[in-house]
Amino acid sequence: MRNRRLGLLAITFILGFVMVWTPVMAADTIKLGCLSPLTGPYAALGDSQKKNVELAVELYNKEGGVLGKKVEVQVRDSQMNPGVALRKAQELVFDQKVDYLVGTLSSSVVKVISEFSAKNKILYMGFPQTEATGKDINRYAFTGMVSPFMCAMAISKYAFQNHGKKWYALTADYVWGHNLLKSWIYSSQTNGGEFLGNTYAPLGASDFSAFLPKIIAANPDFIVFNNLGRDQNAALKQAHEMDIIGKKKIFCSKTEITTMKEIYPMYDENVFGGVTFYWGLQDKYPAAKKYVKAFWEKYNEPPLQDGEAGFFQVMALLDAIKRAKTTDTEAVIKALEDGKYTITKGEEYYQKCNHQRVTSQIILRGKGKRAEGWSMAEVVAEIPARDIMRNCDQAIKDLPLSTIELPK
Repeated sequence: MRNRRLGLLAITFILGFVMVWTPVMAADTIKLGCLSPLTGPYAALGDSQKKNVELAVELYNKEGGVLGKKVEVQVRDSQMNPGVALRKAQELVFDQKVDYLVGTLSSSVVKVISEFSAKNKILYMGFPQTEATGKDINRYAFTGMVSPFMCAMAISKYAFQNHGKKWYALTADYVWGHNLLKSWIYSSQTNGGEFLGNTYAPLGASDFSAFLPKIIAANPDFIVFNNLGRDQNAALKQAHEMDIIGKKKIFCSKTEITTMKEIYPMYDENVFGGVTFYWGLQDKYPAAKKYVKAFWEKYNEPPLQDGEAGFFQVMALLDAIKRAKTTDTEAVIKALEDGKYTITKGEEYYQKCNHQRVTSQIILRGKGKRAEGWSMAEVVAEIPARDIMRNCDQAIKDLPLSTIELPK
């Protein structure tokens, strides 16, 4: 009987130890779930997001992690598909038990992940350009880039001030492209521009030969491309083949140095593009120099702007956890709202009403045949956030975009 009682006590002790020890072990890790488009038309941008998230995690872990906890990241391919992204977010949260969600690219994907984060009260650090306005404002979501409105306002003001007033647009036919176009129309109305028309192209389009003749026939002072990735590559290549580049300036509302590299030397002095970050900013900002150096040493290439958004968001999140001294979601949200961040440029922060990153927008001009290595462009302007950002009242009411009608 005595041996039986001792055996039962031993079993009870072991079970108790396991029940106590298991959660403690689990709590020794902070888990991030990252969703990025690793396939499809924006795959290069998604790969850059993944690399930047992994770099941010690596840098923190080299310093001992956060609150003594190791940071881990699990990456999933969102495929630029809202349904796929939602299923993978559910798997990350419910099966893998991640603490926070990060990532994505595309407004439609952001929308479903943001709604999921709000419903489940899980903090989501989004990477892409998106409009956090009206009913889409979510206290559990933070935006890591300029909004489409900020992006378009920056490059459109530069275009109207320096390259004429008459313009025609080629626009990717989905929410992100629509918001860029609305913002250009608003800017045109306020800066004395003359909108000659717009042509929509489906996401993933590779043949623009039917669209470009109509655009050039309108005889604009310049052409606006509201597209990105492979779509932009193809449109610029075909514009060059049709001898449009050189005769007309082209303004890509959002661009990327991978496009410049892909179509070299066609992205020349006649082509301009907007970016949130360009690695050449290392000559201006000490934080940019430190960031570019770390990325280059790891990957032997410069970071892209979509990747930089991922680096910024993860670094800001981990910094907020550190300052909050807890992983509690509500405490981390408050720390994010109250924080000031010098991560990749000058000091930045989040607008409290909609958690929009308050950052500048960079205007690049291609170098064409003058390009060497990754030095594909020159910075012609840096537009501060205060000149292009909506205040909280405007953001909540989605003004002025809610007053702009899209052309048919």
